Order: sequence, then C-alpha cells, then structure tokens
Amino acid sequence: MSTDNNIANWRQEYRDSLTGWHEDVNKVQTHYADLVGKSWQKTKYVARNLPFAPEKVVMCPPHSILNLAPNQQHRADYATGAWEGSSAEAVLDKNNNITGVNVILHRPRLARFARSLKSRGYNIAMPLDKFGQLILDTVAIHGTDALLTDDGVPTRAYIRPSAGSGVGPWGVSLTPGYFIESSVLVFRWGSYFPDVARVDKEGARAVITGGQRMFPIVGKHASNYGAASTDGSLARNLKYDELIYLAPYGIKNGELDFSLRGFDEIMRHGVLSDGPGEELLALLKDGETLIYPPMRVNRLGGTVLDYVVRHLAPALGFKVREQDITLEQIRNGEIIGLAYVGNAVKVTPIGKIDIIRPTADSLSGEKVETLFEAPIHPAIIKIRDQFAAEICGKKPPSHESLLTPVDLEWGKEFRSYLDSYWGKMGLV
Repeated sequence: MSTDNNIANWRQEYRDSLTGWHEDVNKVQTHYADLVGKSWQKTKYVARNLPFAPEKVVMCPPHSILNLAPNQQHRADYATGAWEGSSAEAVLDKNNNITGVNVILHRPRLARFARSLKSRGYNIAMPLDKFGQLILDTVAIHGTDALLTDDGVPTRAYIRPSAGSGVGPWGVSLTPGYFIESSVLVFRWGSYFPDVARVDKEGARAVITGGQRMFPIVGKHASNYGAASTDGSLARNLKYDELIYLAPYGIKNGELDFSLRGFDEIMRHGVLSDGPGEELLALLKDGETLIYPPMRVNRLGGTVLDYVVRHLAPALGFKVREQDITLEQIRNGEIIGLAYVGNAVKVTPIGKIDIIRPTADSLSGEKVETLFEAPIHPAIIKIRDQFAAEICGKKPPSHESLLTPVDLEWGKEFRSYLDSYWGKMGLV
C-alpha cells in the first residue's frame, strides 16, 4: 500500500537515478527524436527501469540512450511482452477549461497488469504499487500538454505501461534470471476512430469475416495482437472501421458446438466474441436489458466493459447479464443495439455490421449479408454519454474505481527539473 512517505522516497529516486549521468546527442538519437515527435505526440519523457540497474527508475527523453536497445529483443522477436492500455482524461469545468487530470480505471488496470505478468512468469524489479505510482507520476510530468490538441481543445492522453524480456540469450524459452524490462509511455491520442463526426452520428461500421478467437487470452500480452493487427487492417482495407471476431464455437440446436469451421456454417450459427482491441455490449429488444459475452468466447476481460456492466449501467436502471450474443439473435431482431467498449474506443455505438467473405489476399471481399443496420439506439447513446461525462468529471462516477487524480503541482515542478537536466545535454 502506497503511503505519502513511500511516494516521497520514490520521487527522490527519480532524481537520484540521474545523478552523474551524461550523454552526447548523436545522429541516431536525432533521427529517433524526429520519429517520436511525429508519432508519439507530445511525449517528452519515458519512465523505465535501467538496464544496468533494474531496481532503479529513470525518466528520460524517448531518444536518450537510456531508452535505446538493440532491436533483436526477446519480447519483440517472440512476442513475450505484457502491457496495459490506459488513459488520462482532463477534468473539465462547465466552460471546458481543464481543472485537473485523472487516470481512468487505474487500480483495475494495475490488477490486470499483475495478472498478465503472473501468467508469463514475470517479476518486475519493483513492487507493483511503486510501478502504479510511476504511471501516475509519468502522467503528472506531462501535465496538460498531452491533453490538449494543437488548437487547445481538451483531448485524451494514452498510457502504455509495459514489461517483458529484453536483450539476453537466444531461444524461445526464457532462462532463469532473464532481465525483465518495464516502462511507462504517455502520448496524446484522441479518438480511436479517425472519422469522429460520422462515428458519433451513425456509429461504427463493423465487419465480420469469419475470424474466430480460437485460443484463451490469459493476459494483455503482445502475442494476442499480432493477428489482431492484421485482422484490423483487413477491416480497414475493406473500408470498415473495425472487425468483429467470432467465438471458437457456435450455438447449434441450442448446444455449444466447437466443431464449426466452414464459412457458411459459422455464419449461420456463429457467436460474437470481441474486436481486435475492444469488447462488445448488446441491447435486447426490451430496450432495458444489456448482455455481454462470457469469458469462454476468449475475450480479454475489459476494464471498461466491467465498469459499465457492474456499475454504470445498473446505476442508469439497466438490467445486465452475461450471455452469448449470437448472429441468429441479431438476424431475428432480438438485439436492437450494439457497442464496442474499451479503453481506446470508450463506448462507441455500432451502426452497421456486414458479413464479408474475404479473398485470399485479404485486400477485398464479397459482401454476403448486412447483418445489422440501424440508427444508434437512445439507450446506447445514454450509456456512451454517461461514460463520457463521468471520465471528464462533469458527472459523478458510478464507482470510485473510475478516477485516480494525478499530482499536477508536483508534476510541473519535476518537469521543470527534467527539462533543465536534459536540456543541458541538448536532448530537449
């Protein structure tokens, strides 16, 4: 459990770890500084444990040599990394002025990060509560910079804590004592879907191509996302906003059937699982009951979905239950509203779902059926708007786990120290 004394000591370590360090900027660092400026928008500092002193934490510019390593790393080549996706949101007054910053669902995501590490057999070189404070402090030193667009409109900062096997011996299996890196990255990232106005008005356009979640997801691991990246790209190649995966089973004659494989049979009896990086929520035709998939569909177990179904939706008067979402239910009109739910997408209504039989090259496909198409249901809008209002402080949270404030006053002071320290070396 973090105490004020713990936090003060950890923050002193941030300073102490830099004592005596010096580096001269070279052309490689300049190259990476340019790339970071174009892609990791507003990222000034990365927090990470030092390769040569794993128990110590350093806050350095992304292009500092303290943050550079050979690209042949175990976590990259074998996808052995574990990570989290989180967000920092501005607290807004009635005039949309920023009055504070919160990290969203910080404790639930830290708990999931712990599960992800455990399932990989990883032990990071610091207590989890210290790592959790490091996340908050990394957000704090970025302050409101990463929460404003270039024209000053409040937006979101994305947070990427990660850990995994770094540079070390070759081989698929990790050897005892393999160095486990950990780091925290913060950058500006507004809406997950680029066409904000259309998606807000019409909902996302989703596509089902027959892809199934065949293996259980036991943590938020890099290995989950290689195929997801390819499948998400397929959806965009087909001019859709996002993909929907199907479960590893269908429901045939009222029974779970794990033997379904042919495209036509899967599309008759299929069950929805999730998206490449988000969960699904459905509204039944009574307009007051929400259903969400059981874990057996091989979904991750999203923190936003958990918050919505356990706290937000019941507070709004909805009935909620865990239940398979089938293609048959959608075709029969038993489901009248759907949404993607997750850290990146927040609560995004789905306005249309097409079934596409993709070609072998996955660059095109034959449209088989429009499975669902409807205006956004008012109930889904109500949930979307309530969540948006809660994360920016315009409405009280449905549960205290939603918002964890960051210390902007300390962040501003330490940011000044970092800017001076690294500025003398020409890195900022």
